[in-house]
Amino acid sequence: MRIAILSDIHANIQALTRVFDRCDAEGVDEIVCLGDVVGYGGNPNECCDLLRERCSVVLMGNHDAATVGVMDADYYYESAKKVLYWSRSVLTEENFLWLYSLPYTHQRPELDLGLYHAAPIMPSSFYYVVRNEEAEALTRMKVGLFAHNFIGHSHLTTTYEYNGKKVKDISGHYAYKSGCRYLVNVGSVGQPRDRNPDACFVVFDSDTKDVSHVRVQYDVAGASQKIREVGHDEKFARRLALGV
Repeated sequence: MRIAILSDIHANIQALTRVFDRCDAEGVDEIVCLGDVVGYGGNPNECCDLLRERCSVVLMGNHDAATVGVMDADYYYESAKKVLYWSRSVLTEENFLWLYSLPYTHQRPELDLGLYHAAPIMPSSFYYVVRNEEAEALTRMKVGLFAHNFIGHSHLTTTYEYNGKKVKDISGHYAYKSGCRYLVNVGSVGQPRDRNPDACFVVFDSDTKDVSHVRVQYDVAGASQKIREVGHDEKFARRLALGV
């Protein structure tokens, strides 16, 4: 089974539409989303509608949680907080209730697969995993980690391998080894921050254990213009072209 794993859409319908086109071209069997449907971008309802239609699983990200009120919005800096409040005001009742209903995690024991928005430990706390030290802390969980664990939140594309003794950053050099466990940051569809502006997602083959980061070009100018039209901070528009 080939599963497309998306994350951090951030109300960027231009990027999301192109990513779904690529998923169709790839012929994936299933599409899942690790959360952060809203925030930063200008099309929250359109992204909710499309994800509800196309994904078998959508998780709750921290921006989703703050938008619907199950996370304190004061955690965010002022311009990000304004987007959260704006998103809350423009979401349809149907989409608001759908976001509110989303789970924090999803596991597939039969595939030895775990899906999370952020770090698998205490998922509602939305801890980051961007360094070896953070990955090492997670491996101290003697139970709970699957062979493959996919996360978003950081908007990066790092991959960590745990062989039972130590953690190794294998970003860009993944090759499955039996007995190892993997923690994979899938990147961001709508707000990439690895200095590549192209939308990013992962295709995971549960039979071959292949993990591939896929990049997709999209209408960055259109997404940026929409951010400006709705009155969000200019930096949210500007950073799309830079991938930071």
